[in-house]
Amino acid sequence: MGAAMKSARREKKAGVSAQQTARHVGVRLRFLRKSQKVTLVELARSSGVDAATISRIETGKMSGTLESHIKLATALGLKLTDLYAGIEEARTKEAVTLQSASRRNDVYVHEAGKSSITMLTTDILNKKLMPALITIQLGGSTQREEAKVGTEKFFYVLEGTLEAVIADTVHQLKKGSSLYFDASIPHSLKNIGRSVARCLAVITPPVF
Repeated sequence: MGAAMKSARREKKAGVSAQQTARHVGVRLRFLRKSQKVTLVELARSSGVDAATISRIETGKMSGTLESHIKLATALGLKLTDLYAGIEEARTKEAVTLQSASRRNDVYVHEAGKSSITMLTTDILNKKLMPALITIQLGGSTQREEAKVGTEKFFYVLEGTLEAVIADTVHQLKKGSSLYFDASIPHSLKNIGRSVARCLAVITPPVF
């Protein structure tokens, strides 16, 4: 699925949880500061934390240190837990991704429409596995791929008949068939049936 999904490379990879936490703390700090009608300069003066640092924390550009958080909370007359309120709830909410069929916009097409790959979740590169739906028209096939070492792939045929070529070995897959393999080995899929073929594919870790 590599070359066909170059646009997904723009997504940031590591550190998503830390970024989300930093963003939440920043939003919370700004809310608490403004609710007390305290300016950045005033908070910097009373807390001893540089105004530019406070601004970067509030905009989520940096997380700040525990020491700086304590100083800011103290300067606002608050407990540290007031600054962190809601983080766990936000983390729990962000840990679940629900995607309806109507909102699946990430579709990558190969061979002039003969085969396509639809992402079954969002923010792929920040997840540990990549679920996708492969659709191959009559006579169509996927491009020959070779992922980096350590990548694994799983196929489950939902409908149709496919021919999976793994290195020089050919496997015929019918509805209900599954195939699990080392994705660093060159591989491809071809529709050898009489109807459109659809296959669930799961890759871990996500690669492009």
